[in-house]
Amino acid sequence: MGLSVRQIGEEYNKEMLAILLESPMESDGLSLCLDRSPNIYAVPQLFFDGFKAYGFFMDEELVGYGMICHKELYVNGEKTLVGYFANLYVKKEARKLGWLYKASKPLFEEISKIAEIGFASTVKGNKATESMIGRRIAKFPLMPHSELVSMQVVHNLLITFKKRLKANTRLKAQGSRLKLVIRRGKGEDISKIAALLDGEYRTRLFGAVMNEKNLRKLIDTRPGFGIEDYWLAEMDGRVVGVCSAWDIREIRQVRVMSYRKKFKWVYRIYSLLAPFLSFPKLPQSGESFREIIVNDFATENSDPVIFEALLRNVYNDARNRGYNMIEVGSYVGDPMLAAVKPFFTQEVYSHTIVGTISADYIDKGQIDVSRPFVDIALT
Repeated sequence: MGLSVRQIGEEYNKEMLAILLESPMESDGLSLCLDRSPNIYAVPQLFFDGFKAYGFFMDEELVGYGMICHKELYVNGEKTLVGYFANLYVKKEARKLGWLYKASKPLFEEISKIAEIGFASTVKGNKATESMIGRRIAKFPLMPHSELVSMQVVHNLLITFKKRLKANTRLKAQGSRLKLVIRRGKGEDISKIAALLDGEYRTRLFGAVMNEKNLRKLIDTRPGFGIEDYWLAEMDGRVVGVCSAWDIREIRQVRVMSYRKKFKWVYRIYSLLAPFLSFPKLPQSGESFREIIVNDFATENSDPVIFEALLRNVYNDARNRGYNMIEVGSYVGDPMLAAVKPFFTQEVYSHTIVGTISADYIDKGQIDVSRPFVDIALT
């Protein structure tokens, strides 16, 4: 049996997507696959400054792959070139053969020359991946030093009843009680949106650099997205909160592989009630959710009340348009996630893993790892 690793391109797109579908995420009640059809390369092309994919071959058959990407992100509030390891998938029959170690030289040799730090994530409970975190083998010196820095959570907000918008929500601000107004973004808001997002991301580990130029590029290149897909919260004419609402289906779909345990009953009950209560229809096994992702959000003082007001508007708009679900995520313990409490949610937990060129890099550099940035569009 010949085992080999080599760089691959879009000619293997079909085989890569098929391998991906063999690797669902398992949560309590749902088996989900993040299907990247029609092009598995769309996400790295859209989100990173550069990337390379490497295929794992058994007797010239592609049985797995991984990608290494890089981009300038915030580390300790400073713009830093950061590596990102993504899309490690292997066919069932080819697992437990140490592919990551075998591929460590092509994957990490080049990136280690330009970036001292990188990150990855893996779903909680993925024992094969979890067992490799922090593990070093002298035979593979290019494997980064790795450690867990936090748990991240994606809340899947299932759309059911319409939410009260709380049009008269008032917040204490500057010694007075001011009305919060929610509206769609407009062209003239770009500088305000960029300032609010960048102010939040600058304080996060691996936060995106969201200056006005980068924001305009993002709006222009995200498929199915425009400035009106940002929702703004205003108070006394000042923008105090923002979140995106992106239909990401052109580059990724959450495909239901199966409903299990409690969610099998949720699906049955929901399906019975949907016609009478005007709930959007849930996908059957094998079908995809119609979802909106909230992957950009910030508020003044990390205020979850402002974020909840934004989410209620996004939720009702998505409900009116027949969507099943809204996704929002961050690190576990983010005070802003208190905003999801009024919604019926299913959680998926993942580990945030940091990789460094030396074992003491985090301690030596006094890097703040307490608030990692989570962009759920990458998951």
